[in-house]
Amino acid sequence: MAQIKAHEVDRYLQKPDSNHRTILIYGPDRGLVSERAKRCASNSGVDLSDPFSNFVIDADDAAAEPTRIADEAHTVSMFGGNRLVWIKGTTQKNLIKALQPVLDLPPTDTVILVEGGDLKKSSPLRNRIEKSPSAVALPCYQDQARAIDGMIDEEIQKSGLTIAADAKTLLKSLLGDDRMASRGEVQKLCLYVADKGDIEIQDIISIVGDASALAIDTIVDSASIGDIETMEHTFKRLIARGTAVFQIVNTIQRHFQMLHHLKLQMDARGQPASAVVSGSRPPIGFQRKDKLVRAVTIWNKPALDSVLHRLAKVSLESRTNTNLAIPLTATALLAIAIEAKRYNQR
Repeated sequence: MAQIKAHEVDRYLQKPDSNHRTILIYGPDRGLVSERAKRCASNSGVDLSDPFSNFVIDADDAAAEPTRIADEAHTVSMFGGNRLVWIKGTTQKNLIKALQPVLDLPPTDTVILVEGGDLKKSSPLRNRIEKSPSAVALPCYQDQARAIDGMIDEEIQKSGLTIAADAKTLLKSLLGDDRMASRGEVQKLCLYVADKGDIEIQDIISIVGDASALAIDTIVDSASIGDIETMEHTFKRLIARGTAVFQIVNTIQRHFQMLHHLKLQMDARGQPASAVVSGSRPPIGFQRKDKLVRAVTIWNKPALDSVLHRLAKVSLESRTNTNLAIPLTATALLAIAIEAKRYNQR
């Protein structure tokens, strides 16, 4: 049995216990969960580019085939050495049925890595893993001030740069709660000033975006491709931080107007979604391009017309009834995400 507190996770990852064959990484900060899962995978000693050593499966698929994880975990590597079974995606409560066999009979040369969502203490998955002597659960919570400081220092030192105290204070004020997004912004900044040596306030103003804007983009992208969990989690987090709901409504309206325009171009030119998105002006950032291609592929023109009509109505009603703005917007986003998920499964 191993229970690791949130502030102990980084220390654990520096020196993981080899007796822990199943590792659950969970929490509300999906960026941090993903970042630590990648770090854990790298530390496993497995060649992640080798498909015979590295088996990746979606949580839904793993839950649907309860024997699949055990079969993969106890498969001997073709060329010897350790293996990694990496479970990604939405973690369902019945996933424990697929993991129970490897908790009862732990593999000797395989690590089972599970990315989880915001699991409560009563969650069967979290509860069972925390009680197993061959497993460990690593909680990931949103960045605190000290954690943000440490991440900034790590990236700046890695790049061989320096930063003044006032510039660092400004940088911290622009970073959000998502570890992956925040680290990406700091890495972008370091690349921008690579030849200068010192990071100054003007550099930060020029290159670092407000992380709340990045989070709104996450809401918009998630809703348009049917990723309900990410959409709901990010929306709740932004509202809790005091982000004005009209910013979210305005952004998703512009997004669906863009989807509508791209869909018209796609139909008129007979081009695939990827070609239309690549030719979009202004150009779409590489981080969002794949999601936009999926969205353009998922939605048809009548459905986009319907969504734009719905969003216009929500925008008007939110301004008229400000007390209802949050629930009205949340309901509209959920309806859009459910519809996208349905289209995506066809």
